[in-house]
Amino acid sequence: MCRLFGAISGDPLNAPSFLNGAPQSLLVQSHIDKKRKQGDGWGIGWIASGHTQLYKSPRPIYQDAARLRKAVKKPKGNVLLGHVRWASNPMKLPRHELIGLPHTQPFSHGSWLFVHNGTLYIPREVKAALGNWEQFVKGKNDSEVLFYWLLKTVVQNSGRSWAAKLRTSFRKLDRIWQSCKQRYPIYRYPYHGVNWVLTNGKVFLAFCYVDPRGFDKAKALCNRGQPYYQLQVKKSERNVIVASEPVDRDVGWRPLHHGQLLIAEKRGRQLTVKTVQVM
Repeated sequence: MCRLFGAISGDPLNAPSFLNGAPQSLLVQSHIDKKRKQGDGWGIGWIASGHTQLYKSPRPIYQDAARLRKAVKKPKGNVLLGHVRWASNPMKLPRHELIGLPHTQPFSHGSWLFVHNGTLYIPREVKAALGNWEQFVKGKNDSEVLFYWLLKTVVQNSGRSWAAKLRTSFRKLDRIWQSCKQRYPIYRYPYHGVNWVLTNGKVFLAFCYVDPRGFDKAKALCNRGQPYYQLQVKKSERNVIVASEPVDRDVGWRPLHHGQLLIAEKRGRQLTVKTVQVM
């Protein structure tokens, strides 16, 4: 699986602190556990002058020092996403088809940026249900399919709250699962890990979910007392940071509970933030 962070702020954000400067930055998280190295690519995404920008590499971040030094100088603005990848492979692809820039996160479409930690076990079936959105899927990656599924079923589903739209999205996903689960007898659910951050710079959504069983016994890479899939949040009056685990040792981090959706909305330099129990 992977490690991620996302931040939205009323002030310009400092990319180096998240990527390689903080005590538990993505660089540190990527190789601190030698048995669970996040070595299948890395990337950052930001929004500048209303346009999404990406810098990605298919190499392990801990072997990519030159690109990393270049990358941390690029982001400007108030929104920043980052990701180090430990590739899932639900389609049982050979490695040369699994690793590469099209499969590396963050993903972007229009004004939206997205990062994900987990596995969607039925990407082929969900992709087939995307309708016109299917044409935008560039890689062979379950996380990218999930991104377009959320754009279709949550972002484009107008007129209700974010939590209500997300519940509807999961109901539709479950209907797809019911139609195909006989093909996957080893799985109880269509996913394991649905941790993601989705933002267009005005709204910032972060969802913490594994499957209906909740957090399993796996522990985080740096913070061994924390479940592997429990997102962590640090909030202040002017910014919100969400991460797979704290990037620093500040005492202000709090866990996002299983099934909770964090919603931050930016108006000028001010943020309004709330969490909602979805599942």
